[in-house]
Amino acid sequence: MIGLKRGEVALCEHCPEWKKIAQETINNLKEIFGSNALDIQHIGSTAIPCIKAKPIIDIAVGIRSFDDITEALSILDSNEIYRQSHNRFSGDLLYVINDADGKRTHQIHILIYESPQWWNYVAFRDYMNAFPQKAKEYEKLKVKLARKYPNSQTKYTDGKQQYMKDLLVEALSYVLYN
Repeated sequence: MIGLKRGEVALCEHCPEWKKIAQETINNLKEIFGSNALDIQHIGSTAIPCIKAKPIIDIAVGIRSFDDITEALSILDSNEIYRQSHNRFSGDLLYVINDADGKRTHQIHILIYESPQWWNYVAFRDYMNAFPQKAKEYEKLKVKLARKYPNSQTKYTDGKQQYMKDLLVEALSYVLYN
């Protein structure tokens, strides 16, 4: 399964196909961004195989400067697949991909490579994969919030914020100093 309707919250068991879908998307984005993409990575819960996740693929595109990507953004904006959206928790550009039924299947985060937000995304994923017990703790919170707020993405996300903030301290320390 991949995709959720706007505002819907549902978690799925990890699907090995998510890695393949993410890689196909990364390959497509490499063609669009060319050398302006310093790194492109699969992030978010679908990149953590030991936990349940919302079936939406998150991709981080690390760039040197927003001034360098006007051509790439023009391609995204003119392509029917990509739609610019809003990320209320960071200053990165967010594009989404919806399927024919209007379900969001991908979120493409475009941000400065090695910025604090870049490291937040990468460190969180790497820390969760390195410490499955922490990932299971996070999964437990996600399941609780998904049950409580199945129709409110905002409340679900808000419910994770303090936990994420606390865990990022550990994750950044682990990734940057190991």
